[in-house]
Amino acid sequence: MSIEICNITKYFDSFKALSDINLKINTGELVALLGPSGSGKTTLLRIIAGLETADEGSIIFDGEDTTQKSIQDRRVGFVFQHYALFKHMTVFDNIAFGLRVRPAKLRPSKEEIKQKVHELLALVKMEEMANRYPSQLSGGQRQRIALARALAVEPKVLLLDEPFGALDAKVRKELRRWLRKLHDKYPITSVFVTHDQEEALDVADRIVILNQGKIEQIGTPEEVYDNPANPFVYNFLGNVNLFHGRIHNGKVELGSIKLDLPEYTEAGDKNIISYIRPHDIEISLEAKGNEFIAAEIIFIRAIGPIVNLELRRLDNGEFIEAEINKEQYRKLGLKEKQVIYVRPKDFKVFIPEDYVI
Repeated sequence: MSIEICNITKYFDSFKALSDINLKINTGELVALLGPSGSGKTTLLRIIAGLETADEGSIIFDGEDTTQKSIQDRRVGFVFQHYALFKHMTVFDNIAFGLRVRPAKLRPSKEEIKQKVHELLALVKMEEMANRYPSQLSGGQRQRIALARALAVEPKVLLLDEPFGALDAKVRKELRRWLRKLHDKYPITSVFVTHDQEEALDVADRIVILNQGKIEQIGTPEEVYDNPANPFVYNFLGNVNLFHGRIHNGKVELGSIKLDLPEYTEAGDKNIISYIRPHDIEISLEAKGNEFIAAEIIFIRAIGPIVNLELRRLDNGEFIEAEINKEQYRKLGLKEKQVIYVRPKDFKVFIPEDYVI
């Protein structure tokens, strides 16, 4: 089941929550709607489901305009952040609920419902929990049951609104791996909302990054992380260092650093901002030409195999975050208050006139 979102615009009173959104989601694809709070991602998900109506535009499932159809007629499964399980029902009855409330002519037999529920319990690896109540389950188990209940009605589309947002970090990581494996086995067209960049990068086939009701970029996790379309995307996806400087006929100056950028030969003489990930900062104990700048180590934080360094540039006082592995850290023998030399190994240049944050 493919989904086409065509020119969707949504107002809440005078506030424009979504502005002319266009997006195509392919059959069997797992797509993440990613963005900060207030970016419009949940509103867009609810419009796809039929829980909200758009002021302009249309929603098309497999070539059929469903804009005026109800959520029941769209055959959509919806999983909420806070499970929304019926507390007075057992796990079995929660999963069976959507099948039991169907009109009589569409309702499966009791035996068919029983078989379907046990198939789904096996799918989410919770066969032994059938007779328990939601209060007897962990958060991760409740979310699995919520997903099984959504799948019970055999939806054409599965929509998930921050499905792991109420869980702790370890359980979230386990469940998102499980969801990816489940989707590979049960390839239903799925759209999930999240504000967690790591979650989107880890699970989705493609990521749609929203900001203030508009799409900033669409791409695979690798595309949006390695080739961000603009400063907003660069800033939103992980930590980043900003180096202010100037570019002149293909040569960039970032403080005392001077580098050749031949692709910007025609850019003229302009102010630029260079965006550099912490893991793209090279560290040396001595200066090596004009590509290195001096910096003092302010703080060292070792987390597992990664060591994070907070540095202060000696030329302009600006702070830099750098990331190295523990083996390199030990080899260099780094200490707080030590002066070292740093160089950007990889970075992306944006000319401020072309984009305003």
